[in-house]
Amino acid sequence: MPIELHNFTWEGVRLVQVETQPHHIAGVLSNIRETLKSSDCEWEDIYSAYYGSEEDGTTTFYEGERAEAGKPGIWTYVVYDCDLGKEEVVTNLDIDTLDPALKLRRIVAEVIAATTISSPTDQVQRLRDIATENGISPEVLLSSKAEFQRSQPKHGFNEAASYVLEKNAELYRRLA
Repeated sequence: MPIELHNFTWEGVRLVQVETQPHHIAGVLSNIRETLKSSDCEWEDIYSAYYGSEEDGTTTFYEGERAEAGKPGIWTYVVYDCDLGKEEVVTNLDIDTLDPALKLRRIVAEVIAATTISSPTDQVQRLRDIATENGISPEVLLSSKAEFQRSQPKHGFNEAASYVLEKNAELYRRLA
């Protein structure tokens, strides 16, 4: 019988949950980056993503706080073929699925903060440091720099405040 799991329907496979590794998080991050590049989404709009690793035969799922499942986390499974009707999910309750999701969010926040550094050389060095600290390929974060910058607010606080005041001037006049 097909399995409904993480917004996917699985047929003819057995999924065995394993510990999420840094390269799984890097893969999810890379797929999110590709989504940002090909859409008008921003980081906070991404509530679900997945990454299939051919190297180790795993599939990793990320679900944010707003995902349908309602439980944020990152789950990684080794995917084995099996006979139709013999599908199964083997979970491991000892695996913390929330910690990798929090790690992904922290990495994203650190990369966003790094993009505010004015010196390009210092930016690149900080991105390399973030990658090294998290066991991720520096290329994943360095190639993400443009997408992180694009996802940042286009205007500063003063411009936003002026816009709101100007837009609501008539309302404020009537309320006074």
